[in-house]
Amino acid sequence: MRAVVSGAFGLVTIFWREPSTLVLAVVGGLYFLLAGGGYLWAHRGAHWRAGSGVLTTVGGGLLLGAGVAVLALRTDAVFAYAGAVALVVAGAAELLRGLATRGHVAARDLVVVGAVGLTTGAILPFVESLGAHALLGVSGGGALLTAVVLGIASLSYRHDSALSAPRA
Repeated sequence: MRAVVSGAFGLVTIFWREPSTLVLAVVGGLYFLLAGGGYLWAHRGAHWRAGSGVLTTVGGGLLLGAGVAVLALRTDAVFAYAGAVALVVAGAAELLRGLATRGHVAARDLVVVGAVGLTTGAILPFVESLGAHALLGVSGGGALLTAVVLGIASLSYRHDSALSAPRA
């Protein structure tokens, strides 16, 4: 789900020629909401250790909160700073979870996606003064990187599980 949401957002940011602040608010707010929902859904799975998800729950909640704030307030500054906080915390949570669960099949993917989120969030405040186009460019670039990593990972997991399934 996150790969599809991130890919769709990234493609919209590439092909929208002159985005306004309203476009930033609607598209960016929906992205944060959908990405936050997908983030929470992915990190609440039974395959994760019990009690290891406080930071990921906070990260997902911040993504949802950033989505609501961006949709409600509709300014470049809200997108830049609320998005930065949400992406940095969510990215750090995934990075730490990936490092802490090195034996898990998704550990490397979490490290890469976490680093991308952390970096994207760290850059957003610095391009806030450049307007909606720059904010969508930075966040869309991070979203596309996330989409590629998660898309390849999901196809790999699907392929590997099909190979290891017992034959009838």
